[in-house]
Formats: sequence, structure tokens, C-alpha cells
Amino acid sequence: MALPGAGLALAAFLLIGAAGPVGAQQAGVSSRTTAPAASTPAQVAAAGEGDVLTLGVGTSKVVEYGSTLARVSIGDPDVADAVVVSAREVVVNARKVGTTTLLAWDQAGQRHRYEVDVTADAGGLQRNLDRYFPGSGIQATATGNAVVLSGTVPNQQVVDKALDIAKKWAGTTVPVVDNIKVPDRGQILLQVRFAEVNRSAMKSLGVNILRMNPNNPRGGNEIGVSPGGGSFSGTFLGNGPDKTFSDAVDFYLFHSASKLAAFIQALKQKGLFKSLAEPNLMAVPGDTASFLAGGEFPFPVVQGGGSGNAVTIQFREFGIRLNFVPTITNSGAIRMRVAPEVSSLDFSNGLEISGFKIPTILSRKATTTIELGDGQTFAIAGLLDNSLTHDVNKVPILGDIPILGALFRSESIRQNRSELLVLVTPHIVQPLDEAPPVPTGEPNTWGMDQKALGDTIPSILQMMGQSAKKGGGE
Repeated sequence: MALPGAGLALAAFLLIGAAGPVGAQQAGVSSRTTAPAASTPAQVAAAGEGDVLTLGVGTSKVVEYGSTLARVSIGDPDVADAVVVSAREVVVNARKVGTTTLLAWDQAGQRHRYEVDVTADAGGLQRNLDRYFPGSGIQATATGNAVVLSGTVPNQQVVDKALDIAKKWAGTTVPVVDNIKVPDRGQILLQVRFAEVNRSAMKSLGVNILRMNPNNPRGGNEIGVSPGGGSFSGTFLGNGPDKTFSDAVDFYLFHSASKLAAFIQALKQKGLFKSLAEPNLMAVPGDTASFLAGGEFPFPVVQGGGSGNAVTIQFREFGIRLNFVPTITNSGAIRMRVAPEVSSLDFSNGLEISGFKIPTILSRKATTTIELGDGQTFAIAGLLDNSLTHDVNKVPILGDIPILGALFRSESIRQNRSELLVLVTPHIVQPLDEAPPVPTGEPNTWGMDQKALGDTIPSILQMMGQSAKKGGGE
């Protein structure tokens, strides 16, 4: 014989099931965790008053109750939702990281309560880490809204790759905490030498025609443009007086009948090698060390506004810069990401903004990854700077005459070719456990010094007396 109460309970269950997701969980039932995929088997957990349901984001858990359910309620549907699937089963779906409460009442009026704790799902990340780093011992654990990576690995490269995989898996919503340890294998001392090989050549060739008094080549009748540069003195034969030359090689021609003289200059200079900087940097494997020898130059920035354009001043660094990130491989080699840069200000190609002369920055830089043994040296070269300057000094009007104008012109060509050379030498060093003591107080040798001084002074006086006697006798 069917009981009326049973029919009412079945009708209540059908109404709850038809409603779909419910804003609460039921207590007094068992729970099962499932992934969103249909092929994933469900995990079952028994329900009880005050139980805690822990789920990863995107997973589900089936909660089974020991009695027929009447209704369920969940505190925050954004964190998790509940779906009644049978008279005694509720599926809880984790939606986002957080905590909420699931309440369920059976037909007898008894209330059951669950604490639902939704964390970041670290299971999928752990499987990926085990696949890419088998036997590494890296553990991925969900803690609140973050994923913590822990364990001990042989070198920093494994740490970097594991963090990269974890961050790609977590995206931007779940932070990844690095708690992976690397055995202490020393620090890295980097000796860097910045040098510039200057392949410059300066060539100058010009002719200056002078009309003058032959007895006074340097008198007021001279015309022309005097060559510039350094100077040295030379003496002319005949009636030509002394002349101060203006360059390393300078020829003076004089014709007394025509009262014409000419200065012909030819100059060639060559430069060689110049050391720019020699920094020594120390860093822990995996950390970044940087070096800058230079300065900052100010430049204005025009800010738009309703009341007019305001100008603010900002600063830009220039000079010799070095950034490097060292690591130690399993074989004991040193692997480094090195980024050297040499920059300077160029006012000749600058801009003028609001009355300010803004220079451009000439820079030579390189970024590379190298692997060396302890004490080996690596060279980075080929950073060339090639410039050519052509200057013309001439007598107005006369210097523009075709063919003959060459006699009234002086041209100089300056070519600057420089190559930046960077020498890198890494060393693995160990810090001292205890610094040596610093000497303090006076040295405990005063008695010995006093005795030695007392024995020496009479000998010196005796020698001086003997020398004086010899001098008097002579």
C-alpha cells in the first residue's frame, strides 16, 4: 500500500530537480568530486554536519545524503552552484576561487551544513610538471586563490621552466608562488672590460695663397685663411722670418718676385685603443646584476592642457651599461644572458623644442646568451661606429672660382671609425664564512724598536765624528 507521504516527497524531489542549479548544498549526504568532462569518474564523499568540501576550480563533487532531500540552498552562487540529481544526491560545481556555505534540509526537517572551499586546481598543473620534469620532485599545491610550487631542483634553469609552465597554465587569474629551492653552488663574479678600438683617420689637405711683403711674410698685407690646429715653430732660410706652423705637417712656399706665398698643409692622424670601463659585478645565480657608468640628461616634455602647454622635465640615462643574469648548469658551466650597451649624446643631430636643444642618443648595444667555464673569456665585437666629416675653408668669392678657386680653398676630411669590444670573464666564488679580524691598537714592538734605536744612534754619531775629522785634516 503506497503512503501519501512518500508521494509528496517524490513530488518535492521532482520540483527541485526541474529547477536546475540551486543556490545551496545539502548536508547529511556523501559527496563525489568530478571534473567537467563527462568521461571523468565521480568522487563520492559522505555528508555530515559541518563537513568541508574542497574543490578545485572547474571540478565537481557529488554529495550523497542518508535521507530524502526536501530543499537545498547555497550562499554564494558565483563561487559554486548545487544541482539536485536524485532524491539523495546533489552535485556541487566549483566556479571560482572562494568560500561559501551549502545548506540542505531533509523531509524530517533536519538541517545539514557544508563549508565549500574552492581553490585553484593544482592537479592538472602537477600532471604537466611530472610530464616535463619526471623525478624532479616539484610539487604544485593549491593554497587559497594561489598555486604554490615547492621542492628542490638542481639548478635555476629548471625553476625558470617550471614557473613558465605554471604561469601559462594559471593565466592571469591565479597567482603562482615560487617556493622551489636550489642548492647553494656559490656566487658568480663577472669581470667585464669595455674597450674601444679607434680606427680613425684624419686627412687634411689645403692651400692658402698669401700676398705679402717678402721681408715680412707675417705683415699686414697677408690674405687668406690660417690653418687651424696645433702648432710648432720653424725657421726659414733666406729672407723669410720664423714661422709658426699650425699642423703636424705644413709646407711654406714663397716666391720673392711675385710676392706670393703659400701654406700647404697635409695632416694624417691615427688612433688606436682606449679602455672605457672595467666593472666587476657579483650576483646570485638567477638574479639580475646591472652596471651604469654615465649620467642622465634632461629633456622637456610638453604636456597638453586647457590653460596652455606646460613643460615638464624628464631624464634619460646614457653611458656604459651592462645587465646580466647568470646561472650555473648541472655540469658546472656558467650560462649568462649579457646585454652590454654604450651610448653617447649627439647634439649635431638633435632637435629644438620650446627653445630647448634636445640631443639624440647614439648607442651601440648587443644582447646574447653565452656559456663559459670558470675563468674563460668571451669577446663581443663588431659594434662599429663610422662617421665622415668634410670641412671646407675658403676665401670668399675667390674660393668659388672654377679651377683657380682650389688655390684659395682648404679642405679637411675627418673619418672616425671605432669598434666597441666587450670582454666577459665569469668566476664562481664562495663567500667567506668569517671575515679576517681587523688589526687594532698599537703594535707590540715598541721595546724592540727602542733598543734597536739606542744601539744605532751611537754608531751613527761615531761615524759622523770620524767623517768630520777626516774633513778637517784635508
